[in-house]
Amino acid sequence: MVVATICKLMLAVGAGFFLSRKGIFNGEINQKLSYFIINICLPLLIVVSMNGTEDMDKGEFTRYILTGICFYLVLPFFSKLLNIVTRVDKEDRPIYEAFYLFSNNTFLGYPIAASLYGNSCIFHLIVFNLGFDLMYYTYGMRLFDRSGEEREKLSLKKMINPGVVASLAAVIFFFFDIRLPQGVEDACSFLGDLASPLSMVVIGSTIGAYPLKDLFRGEKRLYFVSFVRLILLPAITYGVMTLLGYSGILRGIAVISMAMPVAAMVSMGCVEHEYNEKLGTAGVIVTTTLSLLTIPALLAIPW
Repeated sequence: MVVATICKLMLAVGAGFFLSRKGIFNGEINQKLSYFIINICLPLLIVVSMNGTEDMDKGEFTRYILTGICFYLVLPFFSKLLNIVTRVDKEDRPIYEAFYLFSNNTFLGYPIAASLYGNSCIFHLIVFNLGFDLMYYTYGMRLFDRSGEEREKLSLKKMINPGVVASLAAVIFFFFDIRLPQGVEDACSFLGDLASPLSMVVIGSTIGAYPLKDLFRGEKRLYFVSFVRLILLPAITYGVMTLLGYSGILRGIAVISMAMPVAAMVSMGCVEHEYNEKLGTAGVIVTTTLSLLTIPALLAIPW
């Protein structure tokens, strides 16, 4: 099962890499596919995942939501401490902080979790990461903005997107015991199931678009970022969740969530604000490439 899952994921990544190097896929195609995945496939997958939650305890899930929020409240302080310890230049500290804060649950967390536990586990990932979008579109955008404009206003429009709406809808449906009719569930699953393979193809294509030698020979501190993002944070999460009494899928989902590489949104934020775009992109690519080594180990661990 684990070997088959790894092979499927690597095949999809390899296909994307090949298509990119052949010039069939490019930045524009990746961008359009990403839009399709993020705004159509994933929201449908999120809503469908709620239909497999009949036996879940609402009190336990409320506690799980609060646990996830606490993780995201602590992460900024942890990130600032790492920047001080590693003596990151003041100019680059906001980007490195974003590296530690935001993991790629959208493109990698969902398919990895689904490969281990099935599509119904997406709901677990949603509730654990309810604070992710809120933090990115508030605190995260302030990290990238050097002009101070983001500090003057909070754009609710940016925070309202199909993924957030679908996540909130799934949580509301869960707590009010609302279930989708079988026909609607099947229709949503038809497109929602495309999210996992397509996201891996886009990741492979993105990696193939950059000269890897230049990225890996560049900022050496990115190797430390990769260690923290892919190994240290999931190890800490495993210990904390165990101490809090979590086990099985609830602990496994939290660990997977914290074990993903830097979110592509970090690079997008740097580009949008014209803030050290090369470093932002390098952080995403280097951690994503190295995650192809750590993810098989993650899949092999009996959570």
